[in-house]
Amino acid sequence: MKKLPVSLYLLLLLLLSGSNFALRYFDLPNYFFLIGFRFYGIIFVSGFFLLLFHEVGTLKNYLLPFSFVKFYKYLFLVAIPAIVIVGVLFILRKIDLGDPDYFYELGLSSIVDYPLYLIWNFPQFLILYALLQMVELSFKLKIIPNFILLFFFFSAEFFALPKINFDIFPVISYLVVLLAITLFIYKKPTNVLAFSFYFFTIIWVGLLLFGSHSQTLLQIFLAKTYTGWDGFFEINKKMLPFVFPVYFLLSGLLVLFFKKEKPKD
Repeated sequence: MKKLPVSLYLLLLLLLSGSNFALRYFDLPNYFFLIGFRFYGIIFVSGFFLLLFHEVGTLKNYLLPFSFVKFYKYLFLVAIPAIVIVGVLFILRKIDLGDPDYFYELGLSSIVDYPLYLIWNFPQFLILYALLQMVELSFKLKIIPNFILLFFFFSAEFFALPKINFDIFPVISYLVVLLAITLFIYKKPTNVLAFSFYFFTIIWVGLLLFGSHSQTLLQIFLAKTYTGWDGFFEINKKMLPFVFPVYFLLSGLLVLFFKKEKPKD
């Protein structure tokens, strides 16, 4: 694999993130569906860029070192934060089982269709993983370049031009989940299946349990025809803004306990 020059890294960063902001500015879609597969636009474009730097054999190697026997530890990264948050809120009497719209057609069906949603997102996770892996091996700072890359790639979802209007709690959630994902790629840089499972499931579970009105997140991670979902749980309004930041933070803290793997050259 070729190393990524700093100048090319900055060009990729600014060009793709700038394109994403432009699409948002002109109210154009920045994600699309292809035979069911979900693609965030700039991740898809990154795939063409990667063809210049990655050998096909390298991409195949990402799929090999995976053990289903050890799969339980990745489940913990998602399950424990959710259980802790729901449990604490139940003890505090700040949460109840909800009765959301689309309970069956979106909520329960999403559980049944989870493997299909994961498969539909896998190609874009492979592209993103390969890009983050290349950045990981190109710079000594490791975590920082990948975090900056993820921040620029997805920031158009929160900092829409020409006016920057955003709610602080979604932005905090956004920063914390990107940090957790960056830590995961740093700790476990050798397998795209584990990365895809973690990236997809940590967001999928959060959306399903606690709800969201982000059309982009719902249509990429859940069903592509919905623009709002209230979640399986009804949470006290004063506590609700803290749920996602704490959920992602707990998961990121758990990632810190993972043993660092040696990246593939």
